[in-house]
Amino acid sequence: MASQEEFIEEILNSPSSANEEEIVHIIKQEEMEEEPTAMLSLNMADEDNMETVIPNSQGKKELVFWVPALLSIGRENHKITVKQDEVQRRIEPPECLSQTMLLSLLRLSKAKGRDLRRTLAKNGLDKLTPKSAIISSFTKITETESTQLAEDYFYLASRHLKLKEINKEIVESRGGHQNFEPQANETKLLLLDILKEIETRDTNLTLMTHGFSPLIIRAVIDILIEIMTYKGSST
Repeated sequence: MASQEEFIEEILNSPSSANEEEIVHIIKQEEMEEEPTAMLSLNMADEDNMETVIPNSQGKKELVFWVPALLSIGRENHKITVKQDEVQRRIEPPECLSQTMLLSLLRLSKAKGRDLRRTLAKNGLDKLTPKSAIISSFTKITETESTQLAEDYFYLASRHLKLKEINKEIVESRGGHQNFEPQANETKLLLLDILKEIETRDTNLTLMTHGFSPLIIRAVIDILIEIMTYKGSST
C-alpha cells in the first residue's frame, strides 16, 4: 500500500479530478452560495478578502468576511466565511487576538489596520488588545479550517490505518478473542468516560484550537475503539 507521502503526491500530481480521492467535509458552507449584499472591500489590493453586513438567522445584521482558504488543495479560489461571532471569539479570552494577528487571519495587509478597527467598532467589536495572549499554528486558520483538519485526519486514519492487522496482533497477544473481549469492553467504557470528562472541561482548549481539540480527541478514541472491536478478528 502506498505511503501517506505517496498518497498526497498522487493527489497533487493527478491530471484530473476523476482519480482523486476527495475528502468530503461534514461542515457545509451553504452561506458561501449566497449573493452578499452591500459588499465593501477594505482594500482594493485585498479585493479577495471582502467584508459585508448581512442579516443573520434572527434577522439582525452581522459582519461577515470572505477569506481565501489556506489549506485547500486544487481549489485556490475557495473562500471561507468568517462571521462576526467567530471574530468575537478570536479577540476575546483565551486567544485575545491583536489587530496584527486578526489582519493575518483575515488575509488583510497591515496598512488596513485602521480600516479594520473602524469596521469592527461599527459592529460592536472594539476589544482588540495590543498583543495576542496565545499564538500557535492555529492562530492563522479559521474555525472551519480547524474543523476540516480534524475531519480529514479521521477520514484518512479510518481509510489507511491497518485496523484489521492491528486488531489481530492485539487479540493474539492477549490469548485470543475470548480473553480479549472483556478487556476490550472495559477499556471501551473507560475511554468513553475519559472522552466525556475531556469534553466537559475542554472549553479553553476548544477555543484556542477553534474546535479542533474535541474533534481530534474523539477521532482518536473512536479509532482506538474500532481497533479493539474490529469485526472479523481471529479467535
